[in-house]
Amino acid sequence: MEKIKAEKGEAALELLYVGLKDRKYQVWKRNSMSIDLINEKFFKQKLDYVHNNPCQSRWNLAEHPTEDRYSSTSYYDGLGDEFGLVTHMEEL
Repeated sequence: MEKIKAEKGEAALELLYVGLKDRKYQVWKRNSMSIDLINEKFFKQKLDYVHNNPCQSRWNLAEHPTEDRYSSTSYYDGLGDEFGLVTHMEEL
């Protein structure tokens, strides 16, 4: 938040203020849409969506899914898990 304050000013930081018990600021809207992953085909469809989403022209965050540092794409492509958090879908 200090970086936002330094680069964008106090007014930008105030736009993110929510003052909740568990956090002072919030960047993204909390509007989760829970979907039951009822079978492997459906799971893979959603996983592909998540992996390819940063490459969409409206976000333009990466040219290829493996370029997104916070994606599990690299793990599934055999390139490792930088943060040590990913569990393979077949282990669930």
